[in-house]
Amino acid sequence: MIAFTPLSTGYEENVYKLIETMMGNSSVARLYAVFISNPLKNVPVFFQKSSNCVNGLVVWDYHVIAIERLAVGNSYRVYDLDSTLSFPCDATQYWRKAIRSNSEFPPKYERYFRIVDGDVYLRHFASNRSHMREAGGWLAPPPVYEAISTAESTHNLPNYINISHAEVCLHSCSDDQLESSPFGRVLAEDAFCSFFNITP
Repeated sequence: MIAFTPLSTGYEENVYKLIETMMGNSSVARLYAVFISNPLKNVPVFFQKSSNCVNGLVVWDYHVIAIERLAVGNSYRVYDLDSTLSFPCDATQYWRKAIRSNSEFPPKYERYFRIVDGDVYLRHFASNRSHMREAGGWLAPPPVYEAISTAESTHNLPNYINISHAEVCLHSCSDDQLESSPFGRVLAEDAFCSFFNITP
């Protein structure tokens, strides 16, 4: 079990800090940040803590999770900091319960998955937290640490959460491709399941 206290806002920062915490664990072969969204920013996810529905359904504008590839075997675990499922959760179990096939939803809810290599995410992600504010101030208390930035950017979150049909890959990608992609690769459902060895 990873000792980690999530923030009340900014799931992209929660995943950033979680990956940062886990990087020194010898049982972890690789880590990924995964942004779930679509061009309309309507993405249903089930078993969410912030839901008022019996099935835990929330329709997010985007959602962010971490996925771990274990050092032994071709197995993966999902870390969803807003999920009521086990933490971590087997990737196939998470898919079947929390994500489910796009065929179950109208086309406007079709989910796409931006996969970002964990090391690459730590090097390139930046957020000025402007999406956490409104005219009257913060939507919720912000993190106590300084906003995450890089030498190149103070805010590139839109590059992760904005998804267009043109960039969706129908076929899976490789770790080598992810290592050379600061903002990862966007995969359709079948390609995502193939990459993470998920049995839908």
